[in-house]
Amino acid sequence: MKAAILVAPRKFIIKDMPVPEIREEEVLIKVKLCGVCTSELDIWNGVNKGIKFPIFIGHEVSGIVEKTGSKVTTIKAGDPVSVWCDGKGYAEYLAIKEAYTYKLKDKKLLDQAIGEPIACSVNGVRKLNVQLNESVCIVGCGFMGLIMIQVFLAAGAGMIIAVDTRDNVLAAAKKIGAHYTFNPLKSEVKKEIYQLTHQQGVDIGVEAAGNQKSLDLAAEVVRMEGKLEVFGFHQGEARQVNWGYWNWMAFQIVNGHTRSPQVYVEGMRIGLQLLEMNKLKMKDLVTHHFPLSQINEAFELAIKKPDDFIKGVISF
Repeated sequence: MKAAILVAPRKFIIKDMPVPEIREEEVLIKVKLCGVCTSELDIWNGVNKGIKFPIFIGHEVSGIVEKTGSKVTTIKAGDPVSVWCDGKGYAEYLAIKEAYTYKLKDKKLLDQAIGEPIACSVNGVRKLNVQLNESVCIVGCGFMGLIMIQVFLAAGAGMIIAVDTRDNVLAAAKKIGAHYTFNPLKSEVKKEIYQLTHQQGVDIGVEAAGNQKSLDLAAEVVRMEGKLEVFGFHQGEARQVNWGYWNWMAFQIVNGHTRSPQVYVEGMRIGLQLLEMNKLKMKDLVTHHFPLSQINEAFELAIKKPDDFIKGVISF
């Protein structure tokens, strides 16, 4: 099989590798697509100093079951699935435990059923224990922020405010259900949000961009005793927070991440069921497809984020 191995910063090479053998509780997936994740960009760019090369990454996989192990009971060859995995996804085939798969009702959804980021987004919302009609502001509305908007609406949230520096992303946020959108390069976001919330701030603030500015802004727009979730993937230098202010405001501080495979899979199941019920719209969010041979170009584009970019995937 063909597989992309990251052998040095900014350098994937395509290698011929054996098709993985499967154990009795595993299935072999013929990969349909693997999404390019923001968390991998610093790895590819050589910014993440803890990475040793070569490395076999890729974890946003959907595909078709090719073969099943002897103890597999819920899926069969030919079934369309989305999977949770922690690597080895940029390849034509992937071996994965049956327990980490979700069988889709329709093969046509394979291009949209990117299970891992859907799982992260769903679990980020679930952690906040959303109450009926609570107001929400998401600071950083990239691919997962746009998924979260839809999950918040499905969970019964009220006013949804999307904040981002890219106007194309804000247009997408508006299209999928955000009630208000603000670009901090053009608007006084805190002032605008306080006007919308009777000078109180929102009930829930989600920091979803993974940088210092988004962290600061998210904290500024949450009401006293509101919920502040750090959902963005923070890498590089340490962040600083005004702990005296956070303490005085009595924020309920939530880490939006999870590391348990079981919780990932549960979130993936919920999210993909929303997709199947047309409550989660993904088609317009996947904007760029690349063949495996152009994986370096895919990562380059994901870092540059041109105006028409939301999400890139490797398609097989």
